[in-house]
Amino acid sequence: MLKFFLNLSHLFIALSLTLPTATIDANEYTFPGSSFGKLLLLPNQTTGGNDAIISAQKGGAFEAISEFNADDRYRKFSASIARLDMLLEDSNGEQYVSTCTANLVDVNVLLTNYHCIPGNKKSVKVIRSLAVFDYLREDQGNAPKFEVDVTPLAASYEKDFALLRVQGDPGKKFGFFKLQPRKAKANQSLFIIHHPAGMPKRLTRFRCKAYSPTPYSQAYFRHRCDTLGGSSGSLIFNLNFEVVALHNQGGLTKDSHTSFNRGISIFSLLQDRRFSAMIAQKTTGDSVPLTRSSSQLTSPYSAHCDTVQSAKICASSMLEPQGGGKYNYRMKNVTRNDGAAWVENHKGYGIGEWLLFDFNQPKTVSSIQFNNGYTRTEKVFHSNSRVAKITLEFSNGAKHQMNLQDIRTTQSFSFPHQHNVKWVKIVIEEVYKGTKYSDTALSYVALE
Repeated sequence: MLKFFLNLSHLFIALSLTLPTATIDANEYTFPGSSFGKLLLLPNQTTGGNDAIISAQKGGAFEAISEFNADDRYRKFSASIARLDMLLEDSNGEQYVSTCTANLVDVNVLLTNYHCIPGNKKSVKVIRSLAVFDYLREDQGNAPKFEVDVTPLAASYEKDFALLRVQGDPGKKFGFFKLQPRKAKANQSLFIIHHPAGMPKRLTRFRCKAYSPTPYSQAYFRHRCDTLGGSSGSLIFNLNFEVVALHNQGGLTKDSHTSFNRGISIFSLLQDRRFSAMIAQKTTGDSVPLTRSSSQLTSPYSAHCDTVQSAKICASSMLEPQGGGKYNYRMKNVTRNDGAAWVENHKGYGIGEWLLFDFNQPKTVSSIQFNNGYTRTEKVFHSNSRVAKITLEFSNGAKHQMNLQDIRTTQSFSFPHQHNVKWVKIVIEEVYKGTKYSDTALSYVALE
């Protein structure tokens, strides 16, 4: 039998050239109530599109997601991020529209700011809300819209978050994120994917950095990433596509090097009982990238992927090179069977970490082989953690659990029946603890 070897992102704006790059309360950037449900939202003051606002703002740093190739990782990663449209009504019965950004964190749950929904103003009510996905161009005729329940599942005024039920299970099509925290260093490069000023989806990465010298202040995270009204509710990522914070407030100005925008630290959110009651039980640690969920039964890519032949090998995390770059721990190492290894980078022992093999086409698999741990030497093998139990997830929905022995030699397992699948995912459930390092390793994986 032929073998296939595999290693595994409010503000009311006058059109002026002196606008600051800042975000303030989302409910202050408004559109006519008659525009609710439309893709292109036009302020009363202009006959042009929202790009006129950005053109008027010299020095902004917004890239259109539509200009990225369909297979670009930023564009693919952005799929689970939506524009959140809100139809508001004030105490006089006047209706108007405001927008934020929201992120799918389950097939039917969105994360955004409290000041978006339910809102900070008691005199203003959110009457209806829509999540608009895949809105990429101003000349776009249509985009998928899903009704959002305006009564949060969980919310906090103090930490400015809201978890909202969205109808129609959009996560089955667009994927969703697992929220797990990662701390950012001062001046670390970041990026945001958002809908500033209600525009089509944008990426901010130029000049987008954690504030220096002190990015953290209690529950808050300071950053210098360009945003606008409508950016509220967007997640902030590092360049490893790991989540850092939830953006919620402006303050950044073009004429001050000490100004900053602000978000809520993802650590602070996960410590909130209202948030963790719905989200934290789904996480597995504090250093795993925010990843697309495998429940889609399509390829749930993370930021860590290697290409081997025509296939992709992706992982939830990866240990950085050691020994001045002499040793790397990439996913493709597991194709070689020469002692090199993929090593995860989860804080702790890697429980919940995974490798995903995307074959790029249907493939029949009936067995799997492993070389457990980091097998380069006997000493290195015992120093690092090894896999004790795994769950195999298949694109056809099947799952298998198996126990691995704590040995350096090859172990083989046959499945009860063959699987014709596009991808296979290996999830670490239990480990044999290393004598020196907690990082868990795999040196060889082959599916046949």
